[in-house]
Amino acid sequence: MSKIIELNDIWNTAVQVNQQEIDAVEAKLNGQHGLKAALAVAFWSVPILVLWYWLYLYDDRFAPVMLALSGAAIGIVVRFYGRGYQLSFAVMAFLAHLVVVVAAFMFGLSLGEGQSVRAFIIVGLYGAGAWSAAYIGRLTIPFEQHRAFYVLTEETPHNSSRRLRNRWFITTPLALLGCCLTLTACLIVLTGFEVFRASQSHHESRMAEREAFETRAIDVTSAHLDTLPTDEAMRHAFAYFAGRLANKSGHRYTRYPKSDYKAKRVLTYLSEERGNVRAKFILGRLTYNENGLSLIQQAADEGDIYAKIHVASEFGCYGEPDKAIQLLNMLAKTTNDKSAQDEIYSVLSVGFEQICAEYRIPDFAQMYIR
Repeated sequence: MSKIIELNDIWNTAVQVNQQEIDAVEAKLNGQHGLKAALAVAFWSVPILVLWYWLYLYDDRFAPVMLALSGAAIGIVVRFYGRGYQLSFAVMAFLAHLVVVVAAFMFGLSLGEGQSVRAFIIVGLYGAGAWSAAYIGRLTIPFEQHRAFYVLTEETPHNSSRRLRNRWFITTPLALLGCCLTLTACLIVLTGFEVFRASQSHHESRMAEREAFETRAIDVTSAHLDTLPTDEAMRHAFAYFAGRLANKSGHRYTRYPKSDYKAKRVLTYLSEERGNVRAKFILGRLTYNENGLSLIQQAADEGDIYAKIHVASEFGCYGEPDKAIQLLNMLAKTTNDKSAQDEIYSVLSVGFEQICAEYRIPDFAQMYIR
């Protein structure tokens, strides 16, 4: 009896539906194309992930929001290309969104750097995206066509659902596989871009560091050196030679561009333009193997204590150690410079053979400018 009543209800429903409504709904059902939706979502998942990545670079606060927005975007893609009314279209969009989210998490796009977002917010945003993908991805029948849709799909499966292009066991795996392949390729490209970006950033930071490093060096033209006090110019001359700039107390150092030529240029300026005997002595030490000894002798004649120590020590280099020792002891008694006294005692304790060998190596000791 109940079976007869049910058949009568179906018949009455069918009678109430006019042919125009049935034709309109059937045209919509025949327009479903699951295969096209599967291929489209596999393709468009790449631009969606790239957009996610771009927003992350632009402002990483947008990163969590893309959990929801990406779902809506995927739903629109499935809806536009699939034009589907079957449940499989919603499932396809849901799974494609899940794959995109997993890819974003793998690449670190889910959260911005340094951001602290509560887990329930992340879950909520993902849930919103998943629901959007499933809801938007599947078309709905207008209310006035519900009866026609019921007649064409509920009484017996419509022919469109039997076509291979709309079979869920073909379209859903194809969409999943396609998304996995395209997103894997996308992640490889993005990884390469990240490596390039990191390399560029490192290069730019190195260049900025080098530029800042170079700006520490002073101009060695006479016009600029004229503006510097002698002790400041001497400090930079030492920095050019040693590759490190001492602070005024001489206890801390910063890296400095190294240039023997510029060190000599500053010393030449100080000795010739300002008549600084210490600069003349140091220049003699740096050019000892050329004509440096004559400069050292001039500095000694003009009263520089280190030049006198050097000239006295030279007697030990040429076979007169007793005279050298006598002169050095006399200098130790007559000078109040503690560093000079330490230098004298160092020469006497080390011996002339080693000291004379060291004289042939250009040297600019920091004690000369203290």
